[in-house]
Amino acid sequence: MPAEELETKVAHVIAKHIKAPGFIGEIAPNLTVSALADARDKVQRISADKEARTLLQFVERIDLIPGAMTVTLDAAQISALVGCAQTGLEPKALMITTPFQLRKRGVETKLIFADTPGQRDETLINNIAKAHHWFEQIKSGKTSSQIAEMVKTSKRRIQQMIDLAFLAPDIIRDVLNGTQPLGFTTDWCLRHAIPTNWDKQRALIATL
Repeated sequence: MPAEELETKVAHVIAKHIKAPGFIGEIAPNLTVSALADARDKVQRISADKEARTLLQFVERIDLIPGAMTVTLDAAQISALVGCAQTGLEPKALMITTPFQLRKRGVETKLIFADTPGQRDETLINNIAKAHHWFEQIKSGKTSSQIAEMVKTSKRRIQQMIDLAFLAPDIIRDVLNGTQPLGFTTDWCLRHAIPTNWDKQRALIATL
């Protein structure tokens, strides 16, 4: 488990939880209107802090089970933050459960949470676009060698990347959205042949 990445992800989960519009009212339902406004201001400032350790101070414990993580917030820290006695806190609002997956890419392990925004692989996107362009040139009569000479690359590179022109539409959509498997990269494509059958493509790429 990559500790530094885990801390960053946990901080993100906490920030999202405490800055949600209904959090203060749920965690401390008996606050006065003025106290509620003050608590919201403090929570917004804390949740906007870019330092993970600022938000990690609110963690009492983290429980991991396959596919899910539960963060229990520290009642004393939260009561100080919102200006409410610990006895006035709603215990259920101190628990944050979120699904996650562990993804392998070589020796690297990535934590993927359900609300993690996709990260577009611009290199892969550009190479898919190039492959489509090269394929159109091949259809017009040009050879791989001619294309390689025009774009200042090797014939082997053209042959390795041309398979990207035949990806299933949903796979291309996932790449554009940044939701493709982490292992599906340009480097992987250079080392592996991609099946022309779309179902076989989906099955292969799903394993990455």
